[in-house]
Amino acid sequence: MHLIKWIPLVIFDSMLESVTHIMLKIGANCHHQTQGLNYYIEILSNKWVITGIMVHVAEMVIWILILKTIPLSVAFPLTGFQKIFVIFFSYFVLKENITKSEWVGIGFISSGLMIIIGEAFNR
Repeated sequence: MHLIKWIPLVIFDSMLESVTHIMLKIGANCHHQTQGLNYYIEILSNKWVITGIMVHVAEMVIWILILKTIPLSVAFPLTGFQKIFVIFFSYFVLKENITKSEWVGIGFISSGLMIIIGEAFNR
């Protein structure tokens, strides 16, 4: 089984998951002053939250296909791409700051991903 051919799909899946989190964050920010039950009613009717949920459903379908094909011991660590994407999307879309420790974390995650992908070439 050549796992390396599945890496682009895993990366795409990780991007979808990251987009989901950004959309949910934008939706949550729209109603940060609302309290109680009204908060949940407004959140569930928010276009960002609804779209984020739909993207998440699509992502889960792809994830199931990945799990059907790739061992979980390989697939799950590759979700590290998601962590990197979330940080970058947070910076570019939400205008959040990236701290030095987050840059170090991105470096460690990237190193681990390269090790796992390197091993995928040998399977």
